Amino acid sequence: MAHRASIGIFDSGAGGLGVLFECLEMSRGVRYYYLSDEAHAPYGSRTEQEIASYVREGLQIFAALGVDAAVLACNTATAACVEEMRRAFPFPVVGTEPAVRLAGRAGCKHALVLVTPRTAECARFRALLARERERFTVFSPPRLASAVERFVTEGERFSLSDHLPRGAFGGVVLGCTHYTLVKEKIARFYGVPVFDGNRGTARRALALAGRDGCPPIGKDNHLEGANSTNKRLQSPCDFQTENEVIFLNSSKIYNRLCNEHMFLGRFLSRNVKISQDGGNFF
Repeated sequence: MAHRASIGIFDSGAGGLGVLFECLEMSRGVRYYYLSDEAHAPYGSRTEQEIASYVREGLQIFAALGVDAAVLACNTATAACVEEMRRAFPFPVVGTEPAVRLAGRAGCKHALVLVTPRTAECARFRALLARERERFTVFSPPRLASAVERFVTEGERFSLSDHLPRGAFGGVVLGCTHYTLVKEKIARFYGVPVFDGNRGTARRALALAGRDGCPPIGKDNHLEGANSTNKRLQSPCDFQTENEVIFLNSSKIYNRLCNEHMFLGRFLSRNVKISQDGGNFF
């Protein structure tokens, strides 16, 4: 049986679901492990040293599972320690960064960049902005990531007006994966295009895991008599084209996904099997 590629997705909570959704849309036959460090969330108020410690522990779990690549589906974790993690682990570690370049390429002359307080202070993020010529206004809502987390996992409602600044902007860049889960709400709030890096992150992870497209589902073999390729390889094809998601230490997220229509529909449309492992991973 062919090797089944596996990718670990790590976040402090539910924010990494946006990256996972993009991965599922672009892949077939991949196993995803989703690990959230709910015990130490939110990361936006943690020190860089603390964040690096938590991320290392999470990636060690992925190493034990034998993943082909791992994603830090957290802008704060990426800004704090992605280079350190790339040196520490044998598999590729993909980071997630604010899509400021994407906003610039779209012709956005003045964008609001929403990031966590910790990301705003990180040298990596400041260097990212310095490389771009466009004008950006950086704002760090201190409690928005936590509000989105509670909205996703517990259904608690919140108002964006309590967290976001008013103003006229040409676009909004989401520098926290939690914010991408309410991307449509933010777009309506400002009435401008909203940019995030989830798709680029997913594409990079799949490329590094060797699955940046649909896997081969069979080939013509004229020596097999009258049987068509489709008939001969139907079962292997069905197996290969189904993605699998295993939630590690993420019971709240798993239960919400299974019972909330706004997420369940996104999974069903991608031919995916979901399950959870209730082990104590932190």
